[in-house]
Amino acid sequence: MKEFNGEKFCKDLIELRGTDSQSAFAEKLGINRSTLSLLENGKQTPALELFNKVCNLVPKSTEEYFKETTEEDSLVYLKGSLEDADKVKIEEMAERIRIKKNTNT
Repeated sequence: MKEFNGEKFCKDLIELRGTDSQSAFAEKLGINRSTLSLLENGKQTPALELFNKVCNLVPKSTEEYFKETTEEDSLVYLKGSLEDADKVKIEEMAERIRIKKNTNT
């Protein structure tokens, strides 16, 4: 499974802006300054159109902004929004899967 690499996108976006003010650069991208600020700080994921525009300006392949995630990464992400009791159940199930996987190999 692949996941958007927001840190890399933020870093490249800030680097791309260079010495331009946020307002001036946001105008070039066709977005509000506040949206640019959210993007640069990793608080917002870019819309597809903006993402493609930035990739063309960098220039980098869109694929470079996605990274492989492990089963463990996916579980950590999912667990973030769960109640504590549900987190425990997920961990127990994951452990059973690991044990089963190890006995089958």
